[in-house]
Amino acid sequence: MDVFTVRRVTRNHVGDFRYVRLEALRLYPEAFGASFADESQKPDEFFAERLLLNTVFGGFDLHNRLQGIIGISFSTAPKLSHVATFWGMYVRAELRGSGLSRALMAAALQAVGTVRTVKLSVVSTNRPAQALYRSVGFKEWATDTAALCVDGVFHDELLMRLDF
Repeated sequence: MDVFTVRRVTRNHVGDFRYVRLEALRLYPEAFGASFADESQKPDEFFAERLLLNTVFGGFDLHNRLQGIIGISFSTAPKLSHVATFWGMYVRAELRGSGLSRALMAAALQAVGTVRTVKLSVVSTNRPAQALYRSVGFKEWATDTAALCVDGVFHDELLMRLDF
């Protein structure tokens, strides 16, 4: 029996989304382009807009608490409308190892519809995430050297893509 359900995160969940997103940025600053210092100052409306302008799936535990998220952005530019980008993948420690990461990825992949390519980036030191992405078909196509600088330390990001 699953210990979670995966469904779309809506404006009704904005407080939970904000909490989980900020936790991810605070605990793993090298894994995200956004910073805790910046986003923690943003009002709930900022997070509500992210939910409105993107497709975000959440993993909810048996007590209906948000335990994981993945975002999908779709370009509205005609020349880029064939590409979707996954962002902000995070699962709280409580449900790691439960299959939630894979379930979030499956929901996101199902939601991309008719796009031709899905792209994502992952910090080069996050081997479990890389393994998950490879297991569903993503392939590395480039390394963005020194993509992020956190507290004076540079981190490379692997750029990955899945073509349909």
